[in-house]
Amino acid sequence: MALAFFDLDNTLVAGDTAQAFSEYMVASALPTPDDFLAVNLAYMEDYDAGTLKLDEYMHYTLSPLFTLGETQRAAFIDEFINKVVKGMTLPKAFDLLKQHKKAGDELIIISATGTHLVAPIAAYLGVKHALGVDIEYKEGFITGKLVGTPTFREGKVIRAQQWAKANGHTMDDTYFYSDSHNDLPLLEKARFPIAVDPDQILEKTANERSWKVISLR
Repeated sequence: MALAFFDLDNTLVAGDTAQAFSEYMVASALPTPDDFLAVNLAYMEDYDAGTLKLDEYMHYTLSPLFTLGETQRAAFIDEFINKVVKGMTLPKAFDLLKQHKKAGDELIIISATGTHLVAPIAAYLGVKHALGVDIEYKEGFITGKLVGTPTFREGKVIRAQQWAKANGHTMDDTYFYSDSHNDLPLLEKARFPIAVDPDQILEKTANERSWKVISLR
């Protein structure tokens, strides 16, 4: 049994689910600042450049959810998945997931998006295990603070290794699919690194290192 790790945004889905969720919050009745999407876009540019301050980004983009209790929040996110994420999901991504399931591999989605989104989206995709940026809750409400090691850059390596050990696996026979150069640390640890519709930096690196490059578009 191999471990098959998958990035989420721009890998299994066309686009960034966190950005799409921010747009969905603005379009809903949730209170958001007038410049919410502009600030969000600036954070996304920092992500692309590899300079994102994740704690600041997460606190800002989570802020519209601070007043929602657990039941309201879950219903809102389920609605987002049904109305938006389903349209972002790539048919070839389902085929790839089925291929690994048929091979008897253990599938894990690992994403720099918050677990509040990653876990239910993974469930929709039929993937049992999901690792995302863990956030703090108090009495059922999101505080905006991060908990533990974020699944971002080198943090993905740490969390993947922790998950493997806790579940009785090793990282010896591991796949990792990603589109982003931010995921180079985990791609370098994987036995089978696969670049999926990669950004320019990752595409260059993949070609230099003879990594497999595929498209799910």
